[in-house]
Amino acid sequence: MEVVLIVTFGGLLGLALRYIVPGREHHGFAVMPSAGVILGSLGWLIAIWVGLDASGPWGWVVALGLALVGTVALGIVLPRRRTQEDQALWSELTSS
Repeated sequence: MEVVLIVTFGGLLGLALRYIVPGREHHGFAVMPSAGVILGSLGWLIAIWVGLDASGPWGWVVALGLALVGTVALGIVLPRRRTQEDQALWSELTSS
């Protein structure tokens, strides 16, 4: 049951961060929620493998903390990278 809640909260966290972190015009609608789901699930998996109790709060902290930090990092890095790649492609296409 906890996995379903982690996936749901990770997706909702990613969806909220899509509108909080600037630069959302440079990536698709589902990128940030998908990252929240994937990173939240990965954090939960790591927490369970390490031996944290599934009914305790630390698994939630690890899972949602990783989803938060990773999704914010993606939301910051992805627009910068996209802008640089677009400018490089534009200069390549217009150089001749």
